Amino acid sequence: MTSPAPATGENIGHYRVLGKLGAGGMGVVYKALDTKLQRTVCLKFLPSDTALSDRDRRNLLQEARAASTLDHPNIGAIYGIEETPDQHPFIVMAYYEGQTLAQAMDSGAAGAHPLDIVCQVARGLAAAHARNIVHRDVKPSNIILTTDNVAKIVDFGLARVVSSSAMTQSMHTSGTLPYMAPEQVLGEAITPACDVWALGIILVQLLTGSYPFIRENTTAIAFAIVNLPPAGMELLPQALAPVAYRALAKQPEHRYPTAKEFLAALVAANDELAASARGADTDSPTRSNAISAKELKQLAEHASTARWNTQQRQTSKRVLYAAIVLLVAVVVALLLPSVRTRLNTVIPSNTVEHIAVLPFDNASGDPSNEAIAAGLMDSLTGELSNLSAGKQTLWVVPASVVRAHKISDPTAAAKVLGASLVVKGSIQHNGDDVRLRVDLIDARNLRQIGSATLEDRTGDIGALQDEAVVRLAGLMNIKLSTEMLRATGGRGSPASYELYLRALGYMQRYDKAGNLDQAIEDLNQSIHLDPQFALGFASLGECYRLKNVVDPKQKWVDQALANLQHAMQLNDRVAAPHVSLAWLQSALGQHDLALQEYQKALAINPRDPEAVKGLSREYERAGRTADAEAGFKQAILLRPDYWDSYNALGSFYVRQQRYPEAIAQFRRVLDLTPDNSAAYSNVAGVLLLIGDPASQKEAETALRRSLDLSPSYAAYANLGRLYMSQKRYAEGVDITRKALSMNDQNYEVWANLTVMLQWMHDDVGAADSRAHTFALLKPYVVAHPEDANAHSSLATHYAKAGDRTNAMREIDAALGLQPHDSTVLADAAEVYEDFGDRKRAIDFAQKSLKNGNSLDDLQVRPELQQLLKDPGFRSNPK
Repeated sequence: MTSPAPATGENIGHYRVLGKLGAGGMGVVYKALDTKLQRTVCLKFLPSDTALSDRDRRNLLQEARAASTLDHPNIGAIYGIEETPDQHPFIVMAYYEGQTLAQAMDSGAAGAHPLDIVCQVARGLAAAHARNIVHRDVKPSNIILTTDNVAKIVDFGLARVVSSSAMTQSMHTSGTLPYMAPEQVLGEAITPACDVWALGIILVQLLTGSYPFIRENTTAIAFAIVNLPPAGMELLPQALAPVAYRALAKQPEHRYPTAKEFLAALVAANDELAASARGADTDSPTRSNAISAKELKQLAEHASTARWNTQQRQTSKRVLYAAIVLLVAVVVALLLPSVRTRLNTVIPSNTVEHIAVLPFDNASGDPSNEAIAAGLMDSLTGELSNLSAGKQTLWVVPASVVRAHKISDPTAAAKVLGASLVVKGSIQHNGDDVRLRVDLIDARNLRQIGSATLEDRTGDIGALQDEAVVRLAGLMNIKLSTEMLRATGGRGSPASYELYLRALGYMQRYDKAGNLDQAIEDLNQSIHLDPQFALGFASLGECYRLKNVVDPKQKWVDQALANLQHAMQLNDRVAAPHVSLAWLQSALGQHDLALQEYQKALAINPRDPEAVKGLSREYERAGRTADAEAGFKQAILLRPDYWDSYNALGSFYVRQQRYPEAIAQFRRVLDLTPDNSAAYSNVAGVLLLIGDPASQKEAETALRRSLDLSPSYAAYANLGRLYMSQKRYAEGVDITRKALSMNDQNYEVWANLTVMLQWMHDDVGAADSRAHTFALLKPYVVAHPEDANAHSSLATHYAKAGDRTNAMREIDAALGLQPHDSTVLADAAEVYEDFGDRKRAIDFAQKSLKNGNSLDDLQVRPELQQLLKDPGFRSNPK
């Protein structure tokens, strides 16, 4: 043999080559049969351009011998080191069925038990460190996950051998850059703490879905490793945050010295997480791994303090400059295929692309095609979302979110939604001749990455859309699978698909009279033309669900159920009908059934954002707040760069009255999307709920900023409420009326307007707004019988009208649901005051103060003014 690259079927000594398994920076691996022992093995050849000196050969043999002594279930076994006839050395290793951790991470298959994987790797490294063996190149591609879910570490010692013989690595910067510890980048001494660092990186990647030092090029990555704090640490579970911070300390002496100590910390954190999941008392003083806030802060500082700024010898600084120059040279070397392939398996797989599909232009100018152009945005978003289901680093913004924020250009998509890529396009429809143009744009740098203009003279828009997805996938380096294509729901005939797209366009504005009826007509025609079109039936079911939202009737429910279930029968690999069915069942109060449908949707697409959030909301409604919180956090782990997941968690915290945590999440939304007007409004809303007068100025500033960015109903409503609390009634009335001009369906906003008009002695206006409030409250209470605040508010309106029977029925219902709610108690005080029972009114007013209301909260109510002056009322009840 004259080449270290054997062909399948070739014999090398008593090994028959069965095929190539893979290649990387440390060489090429082949699957082979040991004909003597009749077992399958791996043969690893060093890179063909690696010239070994006699010293290198001695080192390789020494490393292989040392690694072969490691008898541990989490370390890949080494059987020996041999040579080809022309003296090319190769290592004979055990063969394991499975895949590398890198492959599992890229496909999303590593997310089931991430901590177990890390603990297994730590056990293997601990065994090596106990024998003074350092791996030096721990990374996902050097960890094999067997079919029995056992983690096996491979390639012990090869990093050092290869680096010592490669000219470009003369500084001994052994390892793979993204997983190199700062001291490796700096060319300093290698210790077991280097392996701890690399495993810490893997821990963060597995738990957050993102590489903590991701940058645009290798020079920037090297600088970040040495000098910048790791990103995404706030997404880690509380028990694991201190463990990860210590593992990623910039100075090796601040890290766990070996994997043994790292493993002990991981096991303790895992036990704490398990105890928390069981509902155990995690605040017990017996916890041995509990740390103070001060200690956590110090660990975070150790992981964030730049090495460049610490006191080092001048030689160390020179080493850093040289290392950076070396890494620049590596960028140039990307022109060489072997190097390019190796780096691409590490860095691009961790580059999260956040895609928004913007509204398509109707290039033909025919108004009858507007709905088709609008529907194309939804349909293409759905197809790209199917690609994201199989690729962990691709996220697609839901079309509803793009539309809600009125995003129409790449700059706004980047600023408001945090999108890194934007798909824009146009459709021109003239008779049967259809032309579709799609552009893929780098939203942050406003650079066009690629475009495609597609034509079909038979009117087959579906075929054009499929081709557009294929072109976009190619531009994003995504390999399409059969499962991805099946998950699209199939494609109807050209005529049926055009009707389907037009229906999607009408469904976008289902609130407009006639739109849902037109969409239902189009979809019925679509499925008549193609009775096997699953997406047509799914969308028809969603149409009937929306009909039930705007006009509740059993016949709409029956139609929705029938069409959604038929869609599932036609194609059981489409998540959308399961989500629609879950929404319908939840609205009908069938929460157990809704849970099942969300779970089915997640079995099809574990990263469907609507299903993840929907499941969490059902847990919340069922009182399973711990499961709900875990679900909202899981949505963040799945999409750590997507603002809406943080927004959902913040909203959950608001409902749980955990206001400081809610503000933290909404501020995270602003970090990701600085021009997000809704986030400013949400921050202000929570500040108002906290009720601290010192925060009112900040709340007003946030609301004004929100309105400057994009006038919205919520911001106007919150600002009106703020002015009411500050007794700025004239301004409050003006702002609240602006809110009601945008949305007049919220009884609470009408109630606020009523109070302010009362204080302004506008009796006519107050009576009118009170009538609006009453008209909205009665059907709302029927639809939401569990809402105690709605019952108590309705009670105050009956009391104002002198209807004692209904007032008492509603206030008793409210007190039965929430006997300690401060607003319910204040409403009860108002009801009894209206009916002249001052003693009971005072009792409820003082209970309201004891349960969280402030005196200011009571003073803003006109009906309680005489009560507050009563000598029997105490503003500081005990």
